[in-house]
Amino acid sequence: NFELEFISHLRCNIMAVPFFSDFTKRTKDYFKRDKYDLGQGIEIAAKCGGDIGLKGKFSSVGGPQVRSKFVATMKRDNGREIEVTEDLNKGLGLKVTLPKLYRNIDLQSEHSNADVEVTAKYQPSAEAKNSFYSAKVAGYFNPSKNGKRVCSTKAEFAVGDDQLNLSVGGDITIVDEAKNDGASQSPDPKIKSYTLGFLYTPSKSTQYSVIYTPDAQSNGMEYEFTCFRRMSEKCALSAKAFGKVDTKLTGYPPVISLAGGWTLGANYLQAFVNSRKEWGMAYKVRVSDTASLNLGVSSFLSADQRSDT
Repeated sequence: NFELEFISHLRCNIMAVPFFSDFTKRTKDYFKRDKYDLGQGIEIAAKCGGDIGLKGKFSSVGGPQVRSKFVATMKRDNGREIEVTEDLNKGLGLKVTLPKLYRNIDLQSEHSNADVEVTAKYQPSAEAKNSFYSAKVAGYFNPSKNGKRVCSTKAEFAVGDDQLNLSVGGDITIVDEAKNDGASQSPDPKIKSYTLGFLYTPSKSTQYSVIYTPDAQSNGMEYEFTCFRRMSEKCALSAKAFGKVDTKLTGYPPVISLAGGWTLGANYLQAFVNSRKEWGMAYKVRVSDTASLNLGVSSFLSADQRSDT
């Protein structure tokens, strides 16, 4: 009957609420500086059976020195995953992912030579009665970071309304630090930062987001507006406006950026330009099924407002 068809239609359009940190997931890669670093990069990937994957990255960025990174991943049918990374700059790293460890709770732990970070994620499925929210908590510990013991916790929360296609969320970071060579002291946690934001998704191919962050320098608020639009299967465009407003409502000119990505056969081209006359282009060439070549060129302003290309 009509009522059952209407309920079925609603369920088909219900989507799980994204994590707050993913509000800008579809746009952030277009504006990352390292995506456009001047130089060349080679990626080689291979599989050993159906469960183990190997990947190697070699790049020469900003000079003759070659950076290398090796990643070995073992995946199981239930989604559990172990990833071992050897980075010549960061050292050895281990990441363990345990999805659905308990009901809809995913657990992920990352370990390196000096620190450890454990993240718990809760995201109900779209069919669940409590699918209107998601939450994530991450704990970080480093016994000796720049001569200090650092312990931090970052918690984020998001709620959504399927009828309005709107999600609202925020996060807060609490840090406790102590000098290793100083007198022993009791824990003294402090709020380091917090963020608020909105995500509007009128369709699967379009989204808009606004993120607000306190700015200690101006005692005001920084804002970041982003939008994304998939024009076709081979083309997507994105825009971003970043600025700040202080308590006196002083207007600071925002930095406006435009970017896009285009699939050209088996290859991919990505480019951006902003109102500060900064620009960048990145081209990924698929050499074979297991190897690809990345080429990048860009121009950014240095600290003294000079153009570095």
